[in-house]
Amino acid sequence: MLLVGIAGAAMRTSRSAPARTLATAFAEFFRNTPPLVWIFFFYFALPGIGIKLSAFTAGTLALVFYQGAIAIEILRAGIEAVAEGQREAASALGLSPLQQFVNVVLPQAFRISLPALGNNLISLLKNTSLISAIGTIEITGIANDIIAIRLSSAELYLTLGVFYLVCVIVLSAMVRVSEQRLSRYGS
Repeated sequence: MLLVGIAGAAMRTSRSAPARTLATAFAEFFRNTPPLVWIFFFYFALPGIGIKLSAFTAGTLALVFYQGAIAIEILRAGIEAVAEGQREAASALGLSPLQQFVNVVLPQAFRISLPALGNNLISLLKNTSLISAIGTIEITGIANDIIAIRLSSAELYLTLGVFYLVCVIVLSAMVRVSEQRLSRYGS
Protein backbone atom coordinates (compact mmCIF):
# COMPACT_ATOMS: atom_id res chain seq x y z
CA MET A 1 0.00 0.00 0.00
CA LEU A 2 2.75 2.44 0.95
CA LEU A 3 4.77 1.61 -2.18
CA VAL A 4 1.70 2.25 -4.35
CA GLY A 5 1.22 5.53 -2.49
CA ILE A 6 4.83 6.66 -2.89
CA ALA A 7 5.02 5.75 -6.59
CA GLY A 8 1.64 7.30 -7.32
CA ALA A 9 2.37 10.47 -5.35
CA ALA A 10 5.70 10.86 -7.16
CA MET A 11 3.85 10.54 -10.46
CA ARG A 12 1.06 12.92 -9.33
CA THR A 13 3.61 15.61 -8.50
CA SER A 14 5.94 15.03 -11.45
CA ARG A 15 6.41 17.41 -14.36
CA SER A 16 5.32 14.69 -16.80
CA ALA A 17 1.72 15.20 -17.89
CA PRO A 18 1.19 11.52 -18.85
CA ALA A 19 2.51 10.39 -15.44
CA ARG A 20 0.25 12.86 -13.63
CA THR A 21 -2.74 11.78 -15.70
CA LEU A 22 -2.10 8.07 -15.12
CA ALA A 23 -1.62 8.49 -11.36
CA THR A 24 -4.68 10.73 -11.07
CA ALA A 25 -6.83 8.27 -13.01
CA PHE A 26 -5.62 5.36 -10.87
CA ALA A 27 -6.24 7.23 -7.61
CA GLU A 28 -9.68 8.47 -8.62
CA PHE A 29 -10.73 5.13 -10.06
CA PHE A 30 -9.86 3.04 -7.01
CA ARG A 31 -10.48 5.64 -4.31
CA ASN A 32 -14.03 6.41 -5.40
CA THR A 33 -15.34 2.86 -5.59
CA PRO A 34 -16.03 0.47 -2.70
CA PRO A 35 -13.26 -2.00 -1.85
CA LEU A 36 -15.73 -4.90 -1.85
CA VAL A 37 -16.39 -4.26 -5.56
CA TRP A 38 -12.66 -4.68 -6.25
CA ILE A 39 -12.43 -7.78 -4.12
CA PHE A 40 -15.26 -9.34 -6.13
CA PHE A 41 -13.76 -8.09 -9.41
CA PHE A 42 -10.33 -9.60 -8.76
CA TYR A 43 -11.77 -12.89 -7.51
CA PHE A 44 -14.85 -13.46 -9.69
CA ALA A 45 -14.40 -11.35 -12.86
CA LEU A 46 -10.73 -11.84 -13.74
CA PRO A 47 -11.09 -15.62 -14.25
CA GLY A 48 -13.50 -14.71 -17.09
CA ILE A 49 -10.53 -13.32 -19.01
CA GLY A 50 -8.16 -16.12 -18.01
CA ILE A 51 -6.57 -14.63 -14.87
CA LYS A 52 -7.22 -16.92 -11.89
CA LEU A 53 -6.18 -15.57 -8.50
CA SER A 54 -6.44 -17.25 -5.12
CA ALA A 55 -8.90 -15.67 -2.69
CA PHE A 56 -6.00 -14.37 -0.59
CA THR A 57 -4.22 -12.82 -3.59
CA ALA A 58 -7.41 -11.27 -4.98
CA GLY A 59 -8.32 -9.79 -1.60
CA THR A 60 -4.81 -8.51 -0.98
CA LEU A 61 -4.53 -6.86 -4.41
CA ALA A 62 -7.93 -5.24 -4.08
CA LEU A 63 -7.14 -3.78 -0.67
CA VAL A 64 -3.62 -2.69 -1.67
CA PHE A 65 -4.98 -0.86 -4.73
CA TYR A 66 -7.86 0.71 -2.79
CA GLN A 67 -5.83 1.85 0.22
CA GLY A 68 -2.87 2.67 -2.04
CA ALA A 69 -5.05 5.07 -4.04
CA ILE A 70 -5.91 6.86 -0.81
CA ALA A 71 -2.21 6.89 0.18
CA ILE A 72 -1.39 8.54 -3.16
CA GLU A 73 -3.50 11.54 -2.26
CA ILE A 74 -2.21 11.66 1.32
CA LEU A 75 1.43 11.62 0.19
CA ARG A 76 0.78 14.04 -2.67
CA ALA A 77 -0.49 16.55 -0.13
CA GLY A 78 2.57 15.87 2.04
CA ILE A 79 4.94 16.38 -0.92
CA GLU A 80 3.25 19.64 -1.84
CA ALA A 81 3.54 20.81 1.80
CA VAL A 82 7.35 20.54 1.75
CA ALA A 83 8.76 24.05 1.49
CA GLU A 84 10.15 25.01 -1.92
CA GLY A 85 13.29 26.21 -0.16
CA GLN A 86 14.07 22.61 0.77
CA ARG A 87 14.09 21.62 -2.89
CA GLU A 88 16.16 24.65 -3.81
CA ALA A 89 18.71 23.87 -1.09
CA ALA A 90 18.97 20.25 -2.29
CA SER A 91 19.44 21.47 -5.85
CA ALA A 92 22.11 23.93 -4.72
CA LEU A 93 23.96 21.01 -3.12
CA GLY A 94 24.07 19.35 -6.52
CA LEU A 95 21.60 16.58 -5.81
CA SER A 96 19.87 15.04 -8.82
CA PRO A 97 16.06 15.31 -8.96
CA LEU A 98 15.78 11.66 -7.82
CA GLN A 99 18.18 12.27 -4.92
CA GLN A 100 16.25 15.41 -3.99
CA PHE A 101 13.01 13.45 -3.91
CA VAL A 102 14.34 10.40 -2.02
CA ASN A 103 16.64 12.17 0.45
CA VAL A 104 14.97 15.53 1.06
CA VAL A 105 11.34 15.70 -0.06
CA LEU A 106 10.03 12.20 0.71
CA PRO A 107 11.23 12.01 4.34
CA GLN A 108 9.64 15.38 5.11
CA ALA A 109 6.46 14.49 3.22
CA PHE A 110 6.24 11.21 5.11
CA ARG A 111 6.54 12.99 8.46
CA ILE A 112 3.89 15.53 7.43
CA SER A 113 1.59 12.75 6.16
CA LEU A 114 2.07 10.31 9.04
CA PRO A 115 -1.18 11.06 10.91
CA ALA A 116 -3.27 10.54 7.77
CA LEU A 117 -1.21 7.50 6.74
CA GLY A 118 -1.86 6.06 10.19
CA ASN A 119 -5.60 6.49 9.65
CA ASN A 120 -5.24 4.81 6.26
CA LEU A 121 -3.43 1.87 7.88
CA ILE A 122 -6.20 1.54 10.47
CA SER A 123 -8.76 1.62 7.65
CA LEU A 124 -6.82 -1.16 5.92
CA LEU A 125 -6.90 -3.26 9.08
CA LYS A 126 -10.66 -2.86 9.37
CA ASN A 127 -11.23 -3.48 5.64
CA THR A 128 -9.50 -6.87 5.86
CA SER A 129 -12.81 -8.15 7.23
CA LEU A 130 -14.26 -7.69 3.73
CA ILE A 131 -12.14 -10.46 2.23
CA SER A 132 -14.12 -13.01 4.23
CA ALA A 133 -16.80 -12.44 1.55
CA ILE A 134 -14.72 -14.50 -0.92
CA GLY A 135 -13.83 -17.25 1.54
CA THR A 136 -10.44 -16.07 2.71
CA ILE A 137 -9.65 -17.32 6.17
CA GLU A 138 -9.29 -14.31 8.42
CA ILE A 139 -10.76 -13.40 11.78
CA THR A 140 -14.21 -12.38 10.52
CA GLY A 141 -14.49 -15.47 8.33
CA ILE A 142 -13.50 -17.69 11.25
CA ALA A 143 -16.12 -15.98 13.43
CA ASN A 144 -18.77 -16.56 10.75
CA ASP A 145 -17.82 -20.26 10.56
CA ILE A 146 -18.12 -20.64 14.34
CA ILE A 147 -21.45 -18.81 14.33
CA ALA A 148 -22.76 -21.18 11.65
CA ILE A 149 -21.86 -24.16 13.86
CA ARG A 150 -22.85 -22.84 17.30
CA LEU A 151 -25.65 -20.46 16.29
CA SER A 152 -24.53 -17.87 18.84
CA SER A 153 -23.81 -14.67 16.98
CA ALA A 154 -24.09 -11.97 19.66
CA GLU A 155 -21.18 -13.16 21.78
CA LEU A 156 -18.91 -13.85 18.84
CA TYR A 157 -19.56 -10.57 17.06
CA LEU A 158 -19.03 -8.68 20.33
CA THR A 159 -15.72 -10.53 20.80
CA LEU A 160 -14.78 -9.75 17.20
CA GLY A 161 -15.57 -6.07 17.76
CA VAL A 162 -13.40 -6.01 20.90
CA PHE A 163 -10.58 -7.74 18.98
CA TYR A 164 -10.66 -5.09 16.25
CA LEU A 165 -10.91 -2.32 18.87
CA VAL A 166 -7.81 -3.60 20.68
CA CYS A 167 -5.90 -3.91 17.39
CA VAL A 168 -6.86 -0.35 16.38
CA ILE A 169 -5.89 1.05 19.79
CA VAL A 170 -2.49 -0.66 19.61
CA LEU A 171 -1.93 0.51 16.02
CA SER A 172 -2.99 4.07 16.94
CA ALA A 173 -0.53 4.08 19.84
CA MET A 174 2.26 2.90 17.54
CA VAL A 175 1.48 5.69 15.06
CA ARG A 176 1.42 8.26 17.89
CA VAL A 177 4.83 7.09 19.15
CA SER A 178 6.20 7.32 15.61
CA GLU A 179 4.78 10.84 15.25
CA GLN A 180 6.41 11.91 18.52
CA ARG A 181 9.77 10.47 17.51
CA LEU A 182 9.66 12.12 14.10
CA SER A 183 8.53 15.46 15.56
CA ARG A 184 12.00 15.81 17.13
CA TYR A 185 13.33 16.67 13.68
CA GLY A 186 11.34 19.88 13.42
CA SER A 187 9.39 21.26 10.51
